[in-house]
Amino acid sequence: MKPSITLLSLVLALPIATSAFAATGTTKEAAAPAPAKVADLNFLGGHWEGHVDNARIEQTCSVSDPSVMVCMFRMMDDKGTQMLEFYSLRDTASGVEERVRFYSPDLKEEPGDGLTLKLASSSANTFIFENPNGTYPKRTTLTRTADDEFHSHIELVDGNGKASTIDAYWKKTK
Repeated sequence: MKPSITLLSLVLALPIATSAFAATGTTKEAAAPAPAKVADLNFLGGHWEGHVDNARIEQTCSVSDPSVMVCMFRMMDDKGTQMLEFYSLRDTASGVEERVRFYSPDLKEEPGDGLTLKLASSSANTFIFENPNGTYPKRTTLTRTADDEFHSHIELVDGNGKASTIDAYWKKTK
């Protein structure tokens, strides 16, 4: 896979509820946070644009089903569209899962079974997705910097053990 293929992970910057407190007598004990659900990611609905170095990126996500979100991602340079990704975020018994398929600009599917990422941890503004089956990408950290902006940091480790990163900056459009 090319590093650009992993840009799909950029869309997962999401606010998830933090710990709640339960009162017991006159003391308060921290309760376990509720597991994240796709519905917690609804802020991703709509159109986003951003950049990675000189490449322009965009994604559009629908939120009509509270347990499944469908998104389209596109990366462009001065020669036009270079890649497309279609993916879904869905609730599973083990948590939020992202499944991705990669395509060329003429919609020829890239070889392989696509990619699956799982939400490993989250806080109010930071969300970490991990690849349970590989290292390309290994991890994606998304940091929500404003209601209509986020930054994503993707960690990659290739087959030779060489590490690299991709940083992307996103802004929601109207």
